Amino acid sequence: MKYANFKEYDIANGPGIRFSLFVSGCTHHCKGCFNPETWDFNYGKPFTKDVEDYILKELGHEFYEGLTLLGGEPMEPVNQKGLLPLVNRFNELLTHKTSRCFTG
Repeated sequence: MKYANFKEYDIANGPGIRFSLFVSGCTHHCKGCFNPETWDFNYGKPFTKDVEDYILKELGHEFYEGLTLLGGEPMEPVNQKGLLPLVNRFNELLTHKTSRCFTG
């Protein structure tokens, strides 16, 4: 899986201050999409264990309300496989925080 970007201290993609991860790859190609560059599954950088660890470390800060997944399309099968370890660890480590997923 690749990711297009992440946004720290995000207040536009869910309640409170969030860490938002924009994944790459989408087959919906919705008219008016605000991130059409993320339709390409090869756009961006590889989503590695180091990136996952960084996200979880940052989300440990008290000021974060939670994690938001968007893109691209987080529910594309290849992205589900890539995000599942992150989401599982998030749910185990940060039980008092919320997660949101914006999908097509």
